[in-house]
Amino acid sequence: IGGRVRTILTDPSNPNRLLIGSAGGGIWRTANGGVSWIPVDDFLPSLAVTSIVRDAVNPNRLYAATGEGFGNADGLPGAGIFRSDDGGSTWFSLASTVGWRYVNRLAADPDVGNVLFAAVIENGLGRVYRSTNGGTSWVFSVGANPAALDVKIDPNDRNRILVGGDGKVLFSTDGGSSWSEQTVNGAKLPSGGGRCEVTFTSDVSTLYVSMERNGGEIWRTKDGAVTWELRSTGTNYLGNQGWYDNAIWVDPSSTQHLVVGGIDLWRSSDGGATLTKISDWRDYHNPGNSAHADQHTIVPASDYLLTKQVYVGNDGGIQRTTDIFSIGENDWVNLANSLGVTQFYGGASSLDGSLIVGGAQDNDKLRYTGATNGWYQAQTGDGGYAAVDFTNPNVVYGEYVNLSILKSTNGGDSYLPAVNGLGDAGDDALALFIAPFRMDPNDASTLLAGGKSIWRTTDSADNWSSVRGPTSGSPKCSAMEISGAGSHYWVGYDNGRVSRSTDSGASWTDVDANGVGLPNRWVADIAANPSNDNQVFVAFAGYLPDDVWYSADGGTTWENRSGTAPFDLPAVQVNTVVFHPQNPNWVYIGTDLGVLASEDLGLSWNRTSIYSTNEGPAYTEVSDLFFYDDEYLVAVTHGRGMYRSRPLSVVYVDGTVPAGGDGTEFDPFRTIGEAESARGPGATVSVEAGTYPEAAMTFDMRGRYVATGGIVRVQ
Repeated sequence: IGGRVRTILTDPSNPNRLLIGSAGGGIWRTANGGVSWIPVDDFLPSLAVTSIVRDAVNPNRLYAATGEGFGNADGLPGAGIFRSDDGGSTWFSLASTVGWRYVNRLAADPDVGNVLFAAVIENGLGRVYRSTNGGTSWVFSVGANPAALDVKIDPNDRNRILVGGDGKVLFSTDGGSSWSEQTVNGAKLPSGGGRCEVTFTSDVSTLYVSMERNGGEIWRTKDGAVTWELRSTGTNYLGNQGWYDNAIWVDPSSTQHLVVGGIDLWRSSDGGATLTKISDWRDYHNPGNSAHADQHTIVPASDYLLTKQVYVGNDGGIQRTTDIFSIGENDWVNLANSLGVTQFYGGASSLDGSLIVGGAQDNDKLRYTGATNGWYQAQTGDGGYAAVDFTNPNVVYGEYVNLSILKSTNGGDSYLPAVNGLGDAGDDALALFIAPFRMDPNDASTLLAGGKSIWRTTDSADNWSSVRGPTSGSPKCSAMEISGAGSHYWVGYDNGRVSRSTDSGASWTDVDANGVGLPNRWVADIAANPSNDNQVFVAFAGYLPDDVWYSADGGTTWENRSGTAPFDLPAVQVNTVVFHPQNPNWVYIGTDLGVLASEDLGLSWNRTSIYSTNEGPAYTEVSDLFFYDDEYLVAVTHGRGMYRSRPLSVVYVDGTVPAGGDGTEFDPFRTIGEAESARGPGATVSVEAGTYPEAAMTFDMRGRYVATGGIVRVQ
């Protein structure tokens, strides 16, 4: 199972070596043509990679752009441009670009080293910048408002440059010193055509544009942009979402042969006049021989002229085909082998973790049962939150967009709609794109779901009814929690409203923060302490220093619990929050830069003065967190799949038991060394009385060691 890939870079010296950039999972590389992949760096300041290019003179010098500014709601801001001088093994930030949040495309000069262009959205304005010193400094080249989305340099003439924007195409013939706008109607291109992707060809006079309007229009010039002609329209090859997925590529051996991509891929052998469909996203997962949906890049193999092999990057990762101009819809090879860039929105598991499910961006409802790479995809499309019946793991709940709840009774093999009476389901005017729902932790047959109204089922989603109608201003529910033996409901909305019911939804109260007011921003998540129902955390969206709030009295009063220096939270978006099920003082949050933890209910975060290197799984967006078996914490990421950790509150050691324990009370470790290696900061290690011959150990984390049942000797 892959995820959204925005860019692919081939190696001219070795066709088996590739780099890809994913929208939330960073840079990955393969040395065997996609048989396997490894991540390049888990801790780049941004893993939202949109474009990777190679220097013309120094092939070991690469540039990677970050920040996905194509208008999709889950597009992450970036941290500028990064450079590698060792072929992509290590990367460093270009200081001149750290303020650029959305760098959509890079173009490297085909002949001169250290020269490149960047299409940037800066402070809401589309701009193109040029560097002649490897990114050390930049000069403004041209504006492409409201968005600069594509930039290409003619491989045959470095002075000719095309820029594609939102409703705009610009052309330069002097290396970017001056520009002529092509989208001016008349003999030129039409204005107001939406996103424009541009490309040169092997003939300096022939250029193509893929324009968003009318479901996709192919325009061509054969006289060097003096005049343009409409080649194709009416096919709807962009699937009415060309603002998001829009790609065009021309065969370097023939200006008549081109491939365009929107939801699916289409081929033309007559310069775009007619199009033949060469993929069908419905067949991606079954039988699994088509390309995935939503095309973002089309790249020829470095030995294309010999093999006719082409790679495509899309919302399912990367696929490959042999002769691109002779294949059918089901002649694609999926290369998402160990490519961990899936963009989950939500996840859940059975009580023991033997079944884990999740909903993912354009990869729908996924199921994991423990095998290596053992994820099963029931269908494609967008999936959201998930729940598993804790009395019967064969009963699984998922959703399609806008609160379209689905139910499986066969452990996630297949799903059927479960929206009878759920009035907000399937309507984007009534429910968020990814709308929340929760299972009652005390009664698996009761679930709560939120649109503009709050909905409840008490018969396992056979029937739904409203327990709260739309509130003033008609905000949409964005977060919810069930606590207090199932009778206490918490809901949050996209306008910042937080409400509580203590009588199963019969009545509701809006809560407030000491009369000042909680932030009026999108409520990202709500978590109640399973040990104390009055202790509640609320997370708000935004790159601000007040995203996490805590109440110890059921919402009567609130405190900003973003920590205090030096253990405070960075101004980064917080997406989810969860309490440790065994230690009421331990809290975990998922942010746009990974997981952070607190051992004191949010007074300090992530690290202690003794142990300061806890980095979490990766600098990736964590969209959901959940525990199973009261021991394992799962981080559901929007760009790096799922991770698991085991933050035991108490780790047990007993030198009389057989080797091979897992540190729990009923299966303890045999040695103290095992416990020290396994425990996290703040944990207690309980050692059974006896003598322990141990190897040398370093104790470098805050915590407690206690003897149980007598004297403990360590030697």
